[in-house]
Parts: sequence; C-alpha cells; structure tokens
Amino acid sequence: MPTGHSAWELLLQLTPLQSVSQSPGEGKIARFIHARLAQHSYFQAHPRRLRLLPLPAAHGPAVVAALVQGRNSKTVILLNHHDVVAVDDYGTLKDLAFAPVRLTRSLDPACLPPAARRDLESGHWVFGRGVADMLYGLALQAVMTEKYAGNPRSLNGSILFLSVPDEENNSLGMRHAVTVLREFQEEFGLDYVAALNCEPHGFDGDGHAVETGSDGKLLPLICCFGRETHAGALYGGLNAHLLLAEVTRILELNPGFSDSCAGAVTPPPTVLGAGDLKGGYDVTTPAAAWAYFNVFTLAATPAEILAKLVRLAEQAVQNAMERLRISARAWERMAGRKVELPPWQPRVMTFAQLWQECLAAHGGELEQLIDREAARLVAQGAGLQRLTAELIAAAHSRCPDQGPKIVIALAPPWYPPVRNRRETAKEKRVMAAVEALISYARDLGISLAHAEFHRGVSDLSYCALQDAAAAGAVRENCPAWGRGYHLPLEDMARLDIPVLNLGPWGRDVHQKTERIYYPFATQVLPNLLERLVEKLL
Repeated sequence: MPTGHSAWELLLQLTPLQSVSQSPGEGKIARFIHARLAQHSYFQAHPRRLRLLPLPAAHGPAVVAALVQGRNSKTVILLNHHDVVAVDDYGTLKDLAFAPVRLTRSLDPACLPPAARRDLESGHWVFGRGVADMLYGLALQAVMTEKYAGNPRSLNGSILFLSVPDEENNSLGMRHAVTVLREFQEEFGLDYVAALNCEPHGFDGDGHAVETGSDGKLLPLICCFGRETHAGALYGGLNAHLLLAEVTRILELNPGFSDSCAGAVTPPPTVLGAGDLKGGYDVTTPAAAWAYFNVFTLAATPAEILAKLVRLAEQAVQNAMERLRISARAWERMAGRKVELPPWQPRVMTFAQLWQECLAAHGGELEQLIDREAARLVAQGAGLQRLTAELIAAAHSRCPDQGPKIVIALAPPWYPPVRNRRETAKEKRVMAAVEALISYARDLGISLAHAEFHRGVSDLSYCALQDAAAAGAVRENCPAWGRGYHLPLEDMARLDIPVLNLGPWGRDVHQKTERIYYPFATQVLPNLLERLVEKLL
C-alpha cells in the first residue's frame, strides 16, 4: 500500500483515541504508537531502540522514541506531537469530532463559513479534530519509520522517530525529550543533522511551504496590585482590575508588539487568561488581578519585550489614575459631596526588580518562603500560569512597599525562536537540501515555497539554544522557573540541531472547522518527506 494511504488508515485509528492535551487520551495514544512499532520485526530484534518513556504527570503521558540505524551516524529526527486541543467548540457535533469521515459527511454546508463551505463542497478536504494538527503528520512519520525499519541498510544514516505529548499545553513532552535525545546520542553515537517536524502549513493562506525555523513565544503575566475597599466606598481604594483593564486595553492587538524578521511578521499580542486572587465572592474589591498575554517573537529579545511592557504599563497607570479622577469629579457633582482621593502613585516594575527589593529586606528567608509556597501549589495541581501569579503575590507580600503597583513577569511556557542562520556546516546542508527539494517539487508540478519560520510556535524551539542571554532574562523574571517549570538549557545548547517543518496543508487548526487537504497529504507529501530525508542524510 502506498505510504500516504497507509498513513491515512493509521490516522483513522489515532483520532478515536481522543488524545486531548492533559487528558488520559495522551497516555493511551502513546501506548498505541509504541505497541504498533513494537510489532515490527526490526524493533523485536533491537528492543533498546524503541522506548516508551513515561512523564511525571498524573494523567500518564509518555514520549515514544524509535531509532532505525542505517549505514552511518548521521541522523534525522522525525518529530511530532500526539496531543490535540479539546473539542468543546464542536457543540452538537462534539461526538463526531474524532470521527473525521463521519463528521465530514454530517456537516451542513449552510452552517459553515464561506471558505469552509467551499472546501467541504470540493470533496477534497476532510474535517475533524487533530487531522491537521497534527495526527496525520504523526501517522505519516510512523509509517515512514516502519518503512525504513524494513530495510535499514538502504538508509545513508539513521532515523529517530520522536513523538511527544503536551505540545498544545506546556510542552512537557519535548522539554523532557531533549534529555532523551542526548541519551540516544551518547548511547548510539548519533550525529543529529536535522529535526524534521510535520506540523501543518496554511496559516498565511494558500500554497505549500517548507519552513527552516520556528517563531518564539513569551507569555508575559502582568499582575496589578491595588488597595481593597468596600464596593460602597470605591474612591477610598483602588481596584486592581482598573489597572489591569488599562493594561489589557493597550496591549491587546497592539501591532507595536508585532515582531519581524526575514520577511516574516508575527500577529500582535492577545490575552490568553486572566483572573484575580480573591478566594470567593464578597463586596470587597480585588487587591490583586492578573492576565497573561501571548507575545510571538522572531528577533526581539525578552529584555526588549520587557522594556516595552514597562513603558506600556506606565501609560496604563496614567490612564487609570486619570479615569479615577474623572469618575470622582463626576460623582461629586451628582452626589453633592466632596471626594478625597488617596494620593495613589502606582509603581511599575519587573519581577526581577520586585525580587531584589524583597530579597534586600528578607534575605534567604524569602527564597525559603517562595519555595514552600511553590511546592504547596504544585502539590495541589496548580497550572504553571496560576503558579506564576500566586508566587508573584507571595513575593509581593514581603515587599517593604505595599502600595499599588504593576509587576511584569514571564510565565511558562517559553518558546525561544529558532532559525537557520546559514552559519554552520549543518545549517548550510539543510538549506542545500531545501533547495533540492523545491527543485524536485517543481519537477512534479508542485509549487513549494521556502519560509524562514513556522508560524504559531512548535517544539522545534527546544532543538537548539541560539541566544543564551535571552534565557537569563527569562529565568530571572519567571518565578516558576525551577519551581514547577524546568527547561534543559545546557542540553538544548549542546544539541544545536538545525530544524525544518514540512507537513500537510491544513486550515482552521484549533477551530471546529479544522480540516486537511487530502490529495496533498496522501499523494504528494509522502514523496516530498522521503526525498527531503534522503537529501539530509
């Protein structure tokens, strides 16, 4: 059976496993992949080359690694993730979200947006959760691995299949897999020449592309501290949400935070979550409120982003104080009573600056306090973003200055940007392989473009560490670093693997109209991937 059709059959076995990120389905699909590969005679003869590596999480996720050794040590990593996002957005079709063929047949064209309707009516697109992002890419890489395992001596090098969980959440799988890559490298003497991901393309419209980098991502968590008061005496306090609302208003969709590099431009920031630290309802205004924002990066450093956020927060403070004054004066006229506003002058600082102020006052006691609080929260199952907000509040509780302020921190996960700089021999070899692939595709009548970055972040970010100074700025402003969040920076720097992404053509990933273009996925992509692997080895 042709590789693409075998991969499609496997896809239809994977989707019903419902491998939603941070659910039991993640463990189920990892065990399924491992069991399938374990049936192959190659891995029965070489059991050390196939591994199921459980991760420290309650729902049982695991990394699957499978090595096919060829004629020399040069190795291409076939990287994929086996988790998908949730399906609550499917509404009444939720039960069909993991049944792509049935879902596609059940969709009512009249209920779809115009682009999705055209694709459905063309008969060339298949809808369903995970079909594009990225279970078909996983299936194709697994079938390719089985094919290589059937004739390993035909390989002018080796293949390491690596399937990880949690990419859609905090990348726990890839952060642990970095160490796995180092272990395989040392045990089998591997020379990693490239990491080849199979994420879908199509974020920027039509056309096919091979990508030689991946954009970065910061998750600034901005925590605003006000002064609580009774809701009936508003002007005697300062609602933390007033400060946060101004921050959000200015930062949300702000193109001034879009980054550009080599012709690529990132989308502007957007808020991904928000809350406050009140335990429940009462008539007291919140003393602390927070939100975290998605900020994509290409060339801008964490230090540069933090400096811009400080300036933005200073403007937000001015706006909030002016709004408070205008409201008080208007209420005075309505009520016929004088309002005495406290002379608030909220400060703006980074978490690193807050930490230094608290450390100067409390010394090692502060470190012990935060470590205990982090251990308690992790034991309770707090997410990394909530953990970050709680640790900021815990540190602030020891700050000599208890006045209103805005603290700018960085929450996990951090994705460093990675790109082909055309500097090392390996990077140049990858670019030569890409040029050869584009020429090969042209001969097939396929227009294949080259893009410097994969858009929307990926686990390729952890295959190298191209800016060690950036890691320092993140670490000192990330209270969860080493307290629930770990990043193997030294192993990333040692690996320094050039990266590529070549995957199926997909649309509307993370939406209820997620879909994959069947002809390219099954008839063209397998040939392109196999030719690319051949040129890389």
